[in-house]
Amino acid sequence: MKHPPNTKKNVENLILVITLLLVFNIATNTPSDFDMWWHLRAGNEMWDQGKILLQDTFSYTRNGAPWVNAFWISDLGMYGIVKFGGFFALTVIVSLVAVAVMVILLLRLEGPIYLRAPLILIAMFAAGINWSPRPQIMSFLLLAGLDYFLYHHHHVKRGQLWILIPLFAIWGNLHGGFIWGILALIATIVGDLFDHALNNQPVLSLKETGQLTLWSMAAGSAVLINPNGLAIWKLPFYQVHVSLTSITEWLSPDFHDFYTHPVLWLLFLLIIGLGFSKKRPSFAELFKGIGFTYMLFVAQRNIAPYVIIITPIAGRQLASALEIFKESPLVQKLKTIKFFSQDTSKPLPGRTNFTLNIFIVSILTVFFLLNAYIFALPAKINAKVPVKAVEWIKENHPDGQIFNSYNWGGYLIWELRDYPVFIDGRADLYGDEILSEWGEIINGTGKGLALLDKYKVNLIFLEPKYALLEKLSEHGWEKAFSDSQITIYLRQPPMP
Repeated sequence: MKHPPNTKKNVENLILVITLLLVFNIATNTPSDFDMWWHLRAGNEMWDQGKILLQDTFSYTRNGAPWVNAFWISDLGMYGIVKFGGFFALTVIVSLVAVAVMVILLLRLEGPIYLRAPLILIAMFAAGINWSPRPQIMSFLLLAGLDYFLYHHHHVKRGQLWILIPLFAIWGNLHGGFIWGILALIATIVGDLFDHALNNQPVLSLKETGQLTLWSMAAGSAVLINPNGLAIWKLPFYQVHVSLTSITEWLSPDFHDFYTHPVLWLLFLLIIGLGFSKKRPSFAELFKGIGFTYMLFVAQRNIAPYVIIITPIAGRQLASALEIFKESPLVQKLKTIKFFSQDTSKPLPGRTNFTLNIFIVSILTVFFLLNAYIFALPAKINAKVPVKAVEWIKENHPDGQIFNSYNWGGYLIWELRDYPVFIDGRADLYGDEILSEWGEIINGTGKGLALLDKYKVNLIFLEPKYALLEKLSEHGWEKAFSDSQITIYLRQPPMP
């Protein structure tokens, strides 16, 4: 006995809702990202001053220097959320953005629900590496929206290309990840031209491809509608010497860690799909896939963009491969077996089924919101940050400049407002010069120790792992505080 179509649809809808609730939960984490704190402080200052910050005011090494602030709208939004809703509201909104991105990907996916739902969960587990309370999640959302718009424009109905201009104008004031959108446009246009040149069933006419090119160029120019002017374009191309700083997001993903494996699963699923699918990928898909996979292996910060681009391509190929598999002799033979061919279950009455679905969804929603509330509790946040070391400084008020950990510079900017930092997560602001000096100091070289004198540093705030801490005692420094997160040294006597 077959279930009526509406019963099957209800089951699919329930699976989709549960999948999105699971996405919400996967994206839920304690809001303690290293860079979140300086974003909040920037939003706080702009909120209070009523103007956009375009010069550094948080450090003494770059105080007064021009700062390319491509995040000012995001920073104001983040601070406003925390100001009025606390960290719980920020946690929920970050997770809801993840849900919005996965909904957009779902709109692109083909095939049955038992293919789409697991693929979305794998995608979220992979993208979760980059998912934190930072402006970059707005770039992920806009990239997903742009990729959907381009797909719809090519395969469903020609879109209004002028939409690209306000999209990129807003993007250039939310986050520097607009470059991902530009690269997606370039890959699409070049792919369309290759489809024409090699007669690979081009979707757009040459005239339509030309129109897309012109509107894309206009969209790239629209990025300049921001308070930073032309300087905004240097931000995406800034390269950091990761060998000096070991900034995790600038390093290639470490696939020895299991949490990075879903990234590989997506790639392997794409390869399997390509191997069995009858659908030949367009050159636009090919170039986007290769380009974003290349960026994935270069830097961990590109994982989520890779997921957003690869998932729909993999889904399309897997759906086609699945159709071929269904027609295979093995599957056809299984269908003739009584155990597989008959369904003796009876559907629940409509009202009972609806009530049960609402109950399941409600329970999961309450549970996941409670989980988000627990993750956002002060005790959870404080367990992730060096709160005890900061409290020691607040209680003792040591004089002089501070030399601080790169990772915790943003937290100090948020918590220790009377102490300008040496460095924080704004690597583009500090440049190679300060990053190199920071590297000399943490390694305790002769040059590094001289730099401590040059900057008149009297206070060291570092993780216990750094070689500098082993050399300070013999150079007139005393350990004042230490725990598993941070060690504090004071110069004796302090420099005036």
